[in-house]
Amino acid sequence: MIGEIHAASMPAPAASLETGDRTPAPSWTKRRMHHLFGRDGRAVIVAMDGARNGPVPGLEQAVEAVARVVAGGVDAILTTFGMARAAADVLGRTGLILALDSEGPIADYGVEQALRFGADAVELKVFPGNPEETKLADLRRLAAQAFAWGMPLLAEPIPVSFRETSAHTLENVARAARIAAEAGADFVKVHYVGPVESYRQVTGSCYVPVLILGGPARPDPREALQMAADALAAGARGVVFGRNVTTHPRPDRMAAALGEIIHGGATVDAAVRSLAAPH
Repeated sequence: MIGEIHAASMPAPAASLETGDRTPAPSWTKRRMHHLFGRDGRAVIVAMDGARNGPVPGLEQAVEAVARVVAGGVDAILTTFGMARAAADVLGRTGLILALDSEGPIADYGVEQALRFGADAVELKVFPGNPEETKLADLRRLAAQAFAWGMPLLAEPIPVSFRETSAHTLENVARAARIAAEAGADFVKVHYVGPVESYRQVTGSCYVPVLILGGPARPDPREALQMAADALAAGARGVVFGRNVTTHPRPDRMAAALGEIIHGGATVDAAVRSLAAPH
């Protein structure tokens, strides 16, 4: 158990990007959020922050990797300061979320640095329920700074830790999402734990937009596409997928297939056919 939810709020309308239950987001925050979400209030975001400890499959060549997903029509990418700087020329009008995960506190410099980069949001991973370090205090400080500057904040609350997969239950994911919202996050990136009807517990009790993370690359791309479709059906606003896109032989096509489901309302079968079609 990582805390209790004492009250639940109804989810916001599908195309709304309000970041609180009753209080509208500051105008600059809302403007930047519209750089990340489509007009339908949904988003296809590719996580490209996995090389912070060295090259990983799919991100060996930073500029080429970003160019491929941009070609697939993603709404935004999530990446590090270094990769954002290296790929600035190919990013174009695609939204940019800067990952602020660090060994130490980042609230004192992270938001201003992101503003200098022209970023549209900042991100921080936190670990509710971790007995050693939750990083929730960092999230609250960062939220205050982000609010002051009109910078959207994406929180990625992972119950306990990435390795403690037994803690990634539906109940804990729902609590983690709500905890991040209460700390001041404008939107959250969390695990998807099916089935669809059960996952509405997560989206229904979190009053900021919920995006799902992809986790390890699935052996069959259909599995990742199905997860995206199921999450949408449960009230999620989109995805922040990393390895399921970047390690695909054609990241541009995988990104486009996700877009067909999330923005176009395509079935999983149709998206799979588009992914496999000769170009």
